[in-house]
Amino acid sequence: MSDWVVARMLDPRSSSWPAQAFRTGQIPAVGLGVTGLVIGTVPTISARYDTALTGVMLLLAALFLVEFLLRLRLAGSVAVPPAEDDGQSVTPRPAAARAFRPLRWALSPYGLIDLVAALPVPIALLAGASSGNARLLAALWVLKLARHTPAIGLFGRVVRNKRRALVGVMVGFVMALVLAATLAYLAERGEQPETFGSIPGALWWAIATLTTTGYGDQVPVTVPGRMLAGVVMICGIATFALWAGILATGFAHELRRQTFLETWDLVARVPLFSSLGPRIIADMTGLLRRLELGADQAVIRKGRPGDCMYFVVEGEVEVRVQPRPVVLGPGGFFGEMALITGEARKANVLTVKPTTLLVLDVADFRAMAASRPDVMAIIGREAERRGASQTSAS
Repeated sequence: MSDWVVARMLDPRSSSWPAQAFRTGQIPAVGLGVTGLVIGTVPTISARYDTALTGVMLLLAALFLVEFLLRLRLAGSVAVPPAEDDGQSVTPRPAAARAFRPLRWALSPYGLIDLVAALPVPIALLAGASSGNARLLAALWVLKLARHTPAIGLFGRVVRNKRRALVGVMVGFVMALVLAATLAYLAERGEQPETFGSIPGALWWAIATLTTTGYGDQVPVTVPGRMLAGVVMICGIATFALWAGILATGFAHELRRQTFLETWDLVARVPLFSSLGPRIIADMTGLLRRLELGADQAVIRKGRPGDCMYFVVEGEVEVRVQPRPVVLGPGGFFGEMALITGEARKANVLTVKPTTLLVLDVADFRAMAASRPDVMAIIGREAERRGASQTSAS
């Protein structure tokens, strides 16, 4: 198997069938290992199936080790294959740049995750650990799901982008924590020397109160102590509200940015917009939304009111009109007649195969009609041409 094929199979962004098959197999493998870890802690199951559970764990660890070695080999490969077979030429890496790439990859977060998924369980068994304790190390396997979970990468970008604000709130949290523990020590040390007899002892109460957890194992009994507890609780709510607000704002910004970039790429592939320049693409990106459909799914039903029009980015749709259906591929659009005339839909439209569409709602259609007459002129001419062709055919 060539490095190119292996790289495509292991690429989490690839949509090729080897990559999809690999992802489809790896996620259940991790799930199987974690299931074995969980049920292996039940004494009756562990006593009866200890050897079988350990064998499954070792088999999965061996598969993860093979994956690690393949990725390590690819990290120092001579050529970098594209994520998809798009006909691009392979670009050789300079020899000096290749020398340390395997080591750099092995020390990267994903490299370390693959390593700790492969080695700890067999190493623990070789070191003499009991099979039950060795299987507990399989809990590290859940980290492998990070490669297949885009939300984790999104969270990392949010934290990096908002790190100054998050660190600022963290500093305020630590300040409040130290002050709360000190004041609780001063207020309660006389009444509860065992619990609040030192600032380190009072820190546990301060943490439980400031995080609004409130275990109740340490409770102030003096009036100043209870007043302090009320203030600390309010400060804790405000602190976590700030953290939540910062992260929510960061997530919203990243999601808008990611959606904009994805929609931009799709809009740029529609000839109607790509021929009009980047300004039109930027305007349309904010108006269009993406719609993914499988094969043989209804997009439009005859007789329904028209509330949007569609642009085909990938796949094909069939417009079932008389005397014969019309098939529209990438670059085609449909559904505009109902928006222009205000009449109900005049034909059923179904997908022929998995299709990606861009949807323009009627409100945005009317806004575009007012602000982009050049785009509307193209759509209008196409609508007239279709109407004339249907009339002549009938």
